[in-house]
Amino acid sequence: MLTKETTWMVRTLENKGHILLTSPRRMGKTQLIRHVFEQPTIKDNYYTFYTDIYPTTSLHELVLFLSKEIYSVLVPKGKVVLNKFLDGLHSMAGNFGYDPVTNTPTFNIKLGDIHSPELTLEEIFSYLEQADKPCIFAIDEFQQIANYPEKNVEATLRTHIQKMNNCLFIYAGSNRHILENMFNSAAKPFYNSAEQIYLDCIPKEVYTDFAEEQFKKASRRITHEAVSLAYDLFAGHTYYVHNILHNAFAYTDSEETIDETIINKTLSDILEEKGHSFANVMNQLNMQQKETLIAIAKEGIASGVTSVAFVKKHALKSPSSVQYAINVLLDKQILTYQNEKRTKKYSVSDRFMEMWIRRTY
Repeated sequence: MLTKETTWMVRTLENKGHILLTSPRRMGKTQLIRHVFEQPTIKDNYYTFYTDIYPTTSLHELVLFLSKEIYSVLVPKGKVVLNKFLDGLHSMAGNFGYDPVTNTPTFNIKLGDIHSPELTLEEIFSYLEQADKPCIFAIDEFQQIANYPEKNVEATLRTHIQKMNNCLFIYAGSNRHILENMFNSAAKPFYNSAEQIYLDCIPKEVYTDFAEEQFKKASRRITHEAVSLAYDLFAGHTYYVHNILHNAFAYTDSEETIDETIINKTLSDILEEKGHSFANVMNQLNMQQKETLIAIAKEGIASGVTSVAFVKKHALKSPSSVQYAINVLLDKQILTYQNEKRTKKYSVSDRFMEMWIRRTY
């Protein structure tokens, strides 16, 4: 369904360009990247790697995630290819075991085995540069490196990457606030180093045709109006539309036609189920943050959030307090934003949470 985005990314990679891919959470970044990797011109000519570094909190963990992904991709390629990588990891060479059945190395590296992450990182990049095929490495939630305690991680990575001719990178993430600062600020190491693409929602007519076809293949009935309602409820945000349609499919009788009434009931059931976790998130915010979040949720998509009109409309404290609250909510990834004609438009990152807030407050 993402033909235009796939074509653009393949062409950019073929032209030796790095890519920055941003989108709201759960819009389909991972699926798009994997789809690009499956295109013949990429699959047949490159080693492709993908890792999500969202769980990482240090350079040690980043090194572990990168090396583990390379290992897992190379294992099926054969012993000669794998050993070339392992032989280059001098800093961790003594920590690999062997599977007695397959006679191949087993990746049993632990964080404690990485004594010099800077050296191991250099060895990883050295392998990628000397690999027998060009490489493409996608690093999802790339903004995490900004939170690492080690100094100059961005500069260290950029120094290695800009010297490479055999590996291209796809930097992906959902925290647009941080990523745009990393790639668009002249003071940052990654400034102007990647072609940028923002993944937006699939057009309604394309998605509804696709969804109806999937139900038909499963011998289930759904009205066009029901699919249209599901799409409109979330303004086409793929994850949420898919989620509500999946739940409606799973929890209705196979002989029943899914209509708008069932879509609305399914949504209510989902919000009730998730309500407790959403309440926990709200309880961790101070009053100004909570009030700002509620105001933006009620707007759906909010612009001019620091204007006097917005502050008065929602009985907020002051424009400066709203701006501070928004910065905190962006850092926590509770809010996201889009740039339209140089105007930032804010919304709640989790669309289910947005609906729950509007129903609760």
